[in-house]
Amino acid sequence: MSYVEPSTEKKHEAYHTSAFHAAGEAIMLFAPVNAIHQHLCAFHYYADDRTRQIEAHHFCTHWSKDLHQCVIYDSAEPNARLIGIEYIVPRKIFETLDADEKRYWHSHKYEIESGLLVLQTKPLVPNAVNDVAEQPAMLELQDTYGKVIHTWAPDVHADLPLGPPNLMMSFTGPGQVDKTKVRERDEKLGLSTEAKRQLREGYLPRIPEPAEGCDVGEKTGRNVQFVAKEVEVKI
Repeated sequence: MSYVEPSTEKKHEAYHTSAFHAAGEAIMLFAPVNAIHQHLCAFHYYADDRTRQIEAHHFCTHWSKDLHQCVIYDSAEPNARLIGIEYIVPRKIFETLDADEKRYWHSHKYEIESGLLVLQTKPLVPNAVNDVAEQPAMLELQDTYGKVIHTWAPDVHADLPLGPPNLMMSFTGPGQVDKTKVRERDEKLGLSTEAKRQLREGYLPRIPEPAEGCDVGEKTGRNVQFVAKEVEVKI
């Protein structure tokens, strides 16, 4: 049996206390996290299985004018699981990618125009304020493309991020997303996806269909799945 000094054990126990966390906030820097200024809520599905759909909360920064980078959680609660990341670029950047790279990317046109993707604000913010606040973001995101990797599949492994990462996609047309999930999201946030759709019809411009090369699973019935492969280690 190993022996642990009582003082060491107490120090270890302190690690999970609110006092320790408060001390950390006071003395540490969190510049990348503090740069987050946008919270978007949408739905993703596993690239190889559209029946597996996940509510995804994106907390985003603008790394540059042409690149959003987002950390993704499965909720907006304090105990939310960190399940993935998304990178977002405009059409002009997406069109420069090679065909192989484009397979990993999805369009946002339908998500925006249908009201599925919403700007999530604090509970006491009136919907009318949210409707105004979201407009610059929706105009910016309407003709963008996202690359999403989830590293945790909470629908299969609720307690640990097990297995290989998964490429995720977004919805591109009516009848694809689980209506129950949308209704539950709307009730939780106190908003209406249908009302968002109608509102956006009034201010979003008509844009071309998504660029060639994205949303490949919707067009071919085949998509990318990450499979672990053992290789020699370069030393």
